[in-house]
Amino acid sequence: MKINLTEIPEDGRSYKWNTQTAELNTVLKDLIGPATYETEFFIKPLNTKDFELLGTIKTKLPEQCARCGIEIAYPIDTKFHEILIPKRDQPRGSKYSKVNHVSDLPQGGPETSEYEGHLFDIGEFLHEAVAIAAPFNAAGPVDEKGDCSICKIPVKGHSFGYDEQMPEEKPQNPFAALKNLKIN
Repeated sequence: MKINLTEIPEDGRSYKWNTQTAELNTVLKDLIGPATYETEFFIKPLNTKDFELLGTIKTKLPEQCARCGIEIAYPIDTKFHEILIPKRDQPRGSKYSKVNHVSDLPQGGPETSEYEGHLFDIGEFLHEAVAIAAPFNAAGPVDEKGDCSICKIPVKGHSFGYDEQMPEEKPQNPFAALKNLKIN
């Protein structure tokens, strides 16, 4: 879904999309499957080329619980604040500045996204916002008793690891095979 930025009024425009309005159903289907989504965002021009994008997206991702392995619908509630800038050419030998590591990024400030021509692909942007919000180890929430809300196993003090005892083999003498060798 692309938004024509030249059609954004000077005081900005609000958007509210969800599963029923269906603007992003095909774009998000590979991530969220049949789950519902709801997004609200506001785009406002800062000058003739740059725009401010503020908003949220809420949905659920199908994941496996990292504790018990049961399928869960992991809730995603992502906020975004972006400055949309025109895409610039990067000719060979060009130089640009970037942070050394993701931990060096400033926290809480707006980030930048590029658009081409006068169109911004909000579908691709929201797809990536949901994908990057997916946790490395998804786990169900802990209830008020300290138990996993999915499998009801106490989380505190419980090891969710799997440890299999391997049979011990006695080390063999490398020359043991020669003992059974018969020479004519």
